[in-house]
Amino acid sequence: MARRVGAGLTFSGPPIRQPVAMGGPMVMNTQAEIQQALRDFQTGEFGTIPRQARMRYR
Repeated sequence: MARRVGAGLTFSGPPIRQPVAMGGPMVMNTQAEIQQALRDFQTGEFGTIPRQARMRYR
């Protein structure tokens, strides 16, 4: 039986007291910002993904 190792991160801080909108992997303040971020992502405005980031990890 194979053993798997996992990792987790926990962040905490003071509440920001702002609205939160979520869409896919994006988290912004408004739905309009989510739509703009998705358009930017689809048109390549976020830049390129380095080869090392696209490699599969075991």
